[in-house]
Amino acid sequence: MVSNEAAHHAVEHAEHASPHIVNWVTLLAKATEPSLFSDFLLRFEKVIFAGIVIALLTYVSVRFSKNMKLIPTKGQLFMEEIIQALDNLVVGVLGKDGRRYSPFIGSLFIYILANNLFGLLPLQNSATAYITTTAPLALCVFFYVQWTGITKNGIPGYIYHLAGSPKDLFGYLFIPLIFPLHIMSEFVKPISLMFRLYGNIMAGHILVAVFLGMGIQILAPLKVPFGLPLHFPFLFLELLLGTIQAFVFALLSTVYISMMLPHEHEEHAAVAS
Repeated sequence: MVSNEAAHHAVEHAEHASPHIVNWVTLLAKATEPSLFSDFLLRFEKVIFAGIVIALLTYVSVRFSKNMKLIPTKGQLFMEEIIQALDNLVVGVLGKDGRRYSPFIGSLFIYILANNLFGLLPLQNSATAYITTTAPLALCVFFYVQWTGITKNGIPGYIYHLAGSPKDLFGYLFIPLIFPLHIMSEFVKPISLMFRLYGNIMAGHILVAVFLGMGIQILAPLKVPFGLPLHFPFLFLELLLGTIQAFVFALLSTVYISMMLPHEHEEHAAVAS
């Protein structure tokens, strides 16, 4: 059950922007407006929630890393299972030599998942529901992939890869066509990552906010301080969606790295699998 005030704030911006669920930052900003503090909260709302998630992940990481036991506790066992699953994902795509990329891919998955699910908590929000968060994440993947391609292939090999790795006369003849297409595809990949994550998480928030408002409006004539929890089933959908989107982002990032590795590595990974 939710209050009328919460529902009002959840849909109050529907005429000018997408409806969104109320969070403590916007409530605090409204309570202190007009002021520089209120402007600060509204301007850096996404940064605040992203910072909270980073702080929580840092706390959990430090706590479990300092209390590692030979006979693991349930919490340690749970963390080890997550790390093992992420490592298996990366190794399954890149082969055993690709384990060096597990920290990067694993960090992406855990950070995105934590942000996605954090917005499901009362009065909280997901930083990944905004393009100002998903764009830097996609750029990190873009530069990491290009850096991997250059360091693993060298500059000539990197350019040769972008040219389509021609093996015969016809391959070389098609370089003027293949080369710009490959360069374009490298820029399209982060754009796709950025908008896929942003669009799905934001759409889920809008869906929950709309049904939250509908539940309040249905009981509004009765003047009761709560509404029908019509949004409740969609919270489980958001839970599933947030997990899937974090997995897709991590998996595609792994695939993009795989596409930049030397062909000998790809052949070794195929044999190993």
